[in-house]
Amino acid sequence: MDASIQEVWEPTQNPNLHQRWDLRFSEIEYLPRDSGESQQFTYSTGIGAFAVEGVGESVADATPTDHEPTSALQFWSDDPKSLIEHGRGYWRYVPSEEELRFITEYNYDTRFGVLGRLVDRLAFRPLIGWATAWGFDALRLWVEDDLPPEVTTRNAAIHALSRVTLAFVWIFLGLVPKLLVRHPTERALTAATVPASLVDPALTALGSVEIGFGLFLLLSWRWRWPLVLSAILPPVLTFGALAARPGVFVGPFSPLISTLALVILALTGYLAGAAMPTARNCLRTRPQRESRDNRETTEENGPAAIEESNIGETTGAEPTE
Repeated sequence: MDASIQEVWEPTQNPNLHQRWDLRFSEIEYLPRDSGESQQFTYSTGIGAFAVEGVGESVADATPTDHEPTSALQFWSDDPKSLIEHGRGYWRYVPSEEELRFITEYNYDTRFGVLGRLVDRLAFRPLIGWATAWGFDALRLWVEDDLPPEVTTRNAAIHALSRVTLAFVWIFLGLVPKLLVRHPTERALTAATVPASLVDPALTALGSVEIGFGLFLLLSWRWRWPLVLSAILPPVLTFGALAARPGVFVGPFSPLISTLALVILALTGYLAGAAMPTARNCLRTRPQRESRDNRETTEENGPAAIEESNIGETTGAEPTE
């Protein structure tokens, strides 16, 4: 990320700021400690009424003036709802002349035996790895562009809601009135532009294209230009229908109104997508040699219990591949 260690240090080491950008935690609170004792903290992660609590402890402190400062910790949870039983990890700040690489790696042991390991492998570990990378990009936007995590998170929610709604509308319009029902209005509009013998094939083709575009909106999540296309297509189709059957547009559910709503929704999603975090901006693995070098340095500065694992490994730098 384009920032100095000092700029990244405070939002990553201050628990009140840390919990604002890290999706893995809803609340982090430092516990009182005596001089010379390790810093312990409590954490919680909640989704609605469901919450999981745990405890962490810093086992290797660092300062922003250190060379490649590394902050290591271990964490555990006695909460029976927590899949994580005990874990360990580190943060490392690696400055260069042009950027700062903010790196984390962690691993953990699960409870619930074979079932817990299966759930972790299939669902939980990929999800928490994604959440880590997403949070790191939210941090990057905060320190680089001065966009608070609350703003970029809201942008991501607006973008997601807009895109999913548009995809549903396109899929519905292609599937139900054109392919499944062959609605009389659709048949009449199509018959005004093609020969009668081609009405059904034309409806099938148009419906298939609309369904395909709706699916494409979902599959092209990181691209914004499909939202622009989604704002252009409704007016084109609407004006074609207007020329074929103008009486439709004075009814109680005028296509002009729905077209305007779709255009605004598409542009809203496009604008929101300009400033939102994405896990794709973080490197999830490292070159083998670099990983080995970092491992040796970590064992000097942090807990030897950290195991080799690419899961959850991410960096705040832009992808270089």
